[in-house]
Amino acid sequence: WSPDGREVIFAMRGSLWRQALGTTIATQLTAGPGYDHQPDWSPDGKRVAFVRYDHDAMELASLELATGIVTPLTQGGAVNVEPRWSPDGARIAFVTTQFEGRFNVAVLTVGPDGHAGELRRVTPSRDSHLPRYYYSVYDQYLSPTWSPDGRELIIISNRGHIWGAGTFHRLAIDAP
Repeated sequence: WSPDGREVIFAMRGSLWRQALGTTIATQLTAGPGYDHQPDWSPDGKRVAFVRYDHDAMELASLELATGIVTPLTQGGAVNVEPRWSPDGARIAFVTTQFEGRFNVAVLTVGPDGHAGELRRVTPSRDSHLPRYYYSVYDQYLSPTWSPDGRELIIISNRGHIWGAGTFHRLAIDAP
């Protein structure tokens, strides 16, 4: 959804598209070189964070809507998914495997120019000592969502669970 609720950006066939509600015409925003998906519109309406799958990696990127310029936010060949802008538009929470190859949540600061700043892992590496059937003994973290004031994330974790995805957890986040 756009911040004003009048448009949507969605992924279709590996590209991002923009469409005003109540219309039948969509405008293509990206076209290769990878498979673009999971868009999230910035609170100021100027940028879209998204995932680009290319060369066996899923990296985050930022699309400046006024110019169409795509700026890489992550690099390094990890799985980086589920980007979510903070309410102030200065940070992106996302799921990444770049720490030990397991699903963790990290927060990335993003400058006004759309370039990445400080990256900080916000979930702990925790050996649960549980005999899990589907996952390793290490806890996994998914689906970050910001609180309206940007001071907390709600995440899903299998912490304390042998089966399934787990439960919701609140996670305090320091201000940028």
